[in-house]
Amino acid sequence: MRILLLAYYFPPDGGPGAQRPISFARHLPAYGVQCTVLTRSPPPARGKFDPADAAVEAELAATTRIVRTPPTAVSLLDLGRAMVETGRALCAAERPDVVLATMSPFGLWQPAAQIAAEHGLPVVFDLRDPWALDGVQDHRSPWHLYRERQAMRRMLRAADGVVANTKEARLAMLRFAPELAPERIVAITNGWDAAEFAPPAPRVEPGPKLTLLHAGSFLCEELYAHERPLRRWLGWLRRRAEPIDPSGRTPLHLLAALRRLRSQGAAAGHEVRFANIGMIDAALERCVRESGVADAVDLVPYQPHARLLAELRSADALFLTLHGLPPGHRSRIVPGKTYEYLASGRPILAGLPEGDARELVGTSPRAFLADPCQAEALATQIVALHAQWRRGDLATAAAPPGLGFYERGHLTGQLAEFLSHVIRNLGRTHDPRKA
Repeated sequence: MRILLLAYYFPPDGGPGAQRPISFARHLPAYGVQCTVLTRSPPPARGKFDPADAAVEAELAATTRIVRTPPTAVSLLDLGRAMVETGRALCAAERPDVVLATMSPFGLWQPAAQIAAEHGLPVVFDLRDPWALDGVQDHRSPWHLYRERQAMRRMLRAADGVVANTKEARLAMLRFAPELAPERIVAITNGWDAAEFAPPAPRVEPGPKLTLLHAGSFLCEELYAHERPLRRWLGWLRRRAEPIDPSGRTPLHLLAALRRLRSQGAAAGHEVRFANIGMIDAALERCVRESGVADAVDLVPYQPHARLLAELRSADALFLTLHGLPPGHRSRIVPGKTYEYLASGRPILAGLPEGDARELVGTSPRAFLADPCQAEALATQIVALHAQWRRGDLATAAAPPGLGFYERGHLTGQLAEFLSHVIRNLGRTHDPRKA
């Protein structure tokens, strides 16, 4: 099988957006799949979600052809045109069996659909987040949300196959577009790579303070968005696809929990140090500065993925958080770092709403679960975590059972099987006019 994989984020890009296409390109050859990656040229300037991390580029180049659009294609519109032009040449030369686009940005579906339609190929869209069904996206008005939902409907109609990255996201898509045949949408989660977690796991002996580590970027801008004049005047127009509390995607409630413990004189309030490895912006610095416990916080800039994993495996405990949701609502996403947290075998303090992420982390014998937006609940779990740490009970790693299902090689096998299914059964009914 030959596939043409369109990816916006790809090495030398680092960050969360690059990890999924990296894992596909790394493991597909083991399943007899020849993969050509069509991606952008490295950007002249990098932002919060595409830090540079070129460590795996040479490794992938040994088994995967990587083709880049011209460096002049910077805007998404120009990039789309360049991908179509380059994709035409690749299809003519290599004759792939299927076109696969991994997103975001979600506009990538259009050049992928056009390339596939022009060559009579099936097209599959891999959604790393559920696009217009994701409550994290804050739309300027009901019309803007409606426009995104309509674009998503067009994408789903154009697809011969869709890959969601959680079970909840798949169910949400089927509810959103009930006309879609269920076999056209599959859930293939993010995961962890066995080669990056080679035994033995390090033993982490208690030191003078418990280090609680978070890997990745927060969304602290949401905490202060109401201070912008336009947001104050027109904020009532804004719409989200889910009734989320975005403050859960920040360290606000964790730091409030530490402050609460200090005020109560609890030992955990003085013997826990919080470290974040990820992009640092003014909003994050302000959140820490105004927390009242800034002396207990270390902000470390983004680190290459291999270095980050080493830090995860040697931390006393890890912090994972998501947005808040009202009772009766389930989160549609699982942070990509969740699987690597679990593979590390380290204790996890998890502020998670109901949903796949909470249920998955709950399988760990080292999970300390709380509501992401309730400082009191987080404080209770910090005390429990601290007590076990002080006794030395957390020195060794303890991964949950069944973690092999989420190993990236196994997951890529699921992708290869689904693509084969699309080519055999769904691609026969491909109608180029539907895109």
